[in-house]
Amino acid sequence: MPYPVIPAGQRITAGLLTSMLPTYVVKPTDQQVTSSTTNVNDTGIIAAVAANAIYVVTGMLLYSAHSSGDVRIGWTGPSGAVFDWIIHAQTTGTGGLATAGVVVDRQSIGNTAFPLGGFGAENTTVMTAPLWGRLTTSSTAGNLQLNWAQQTSSGTATIMRAGSWLLLTRVG
Repeated sequence: MPYPVIPAGQRITAGLLTSMLPTYVVKPTDQQVTSSTTNVNDTGIIAAVAANAIYVVTGMLLYSAHSSGDVRIGWTGPSGAVFDWIIHAQTTGTGGLATAGVVVDRQSIGNTAFPLGGFGAENTTVMTAPLWGRLTTSSTAGNLQLNWAQQTSSGTATIMRAGSWLLLTRVG
């Protein structure tokens, strides 16, 4: 069933049309984490979501991380929300090497996600990680927000890059 259901004779208002638009957020500036494995909320990847809704989520994370630190990501959101998602990225390897891989996670909001590898790039190479998923909210509205940290504490900064983006399209 499409969202929203519009019965015959219903008046089409600006509010109804606005509710049908996707939400698109783009990270405006770089953000760094150094010598910390404690996830922090991302300052740019945050989107308001409605209660009792289903969203298709797509995005692209741009990051730089040295293999000694790498990066791990997670999400916070409204109470009771579940985010089923997949990300295609370098996964952390052993001995400072990263291997190509796909990370798949079904997680309740608030859990820490899998690590992504930095591929030993010394933070000069921007890595890309496309993601897709489905967010299902419960009876509480709120925000879906990316959070992240270094996988292993390192004095070389891990950077979530400007231009990272997220697109949420409500489908239910």
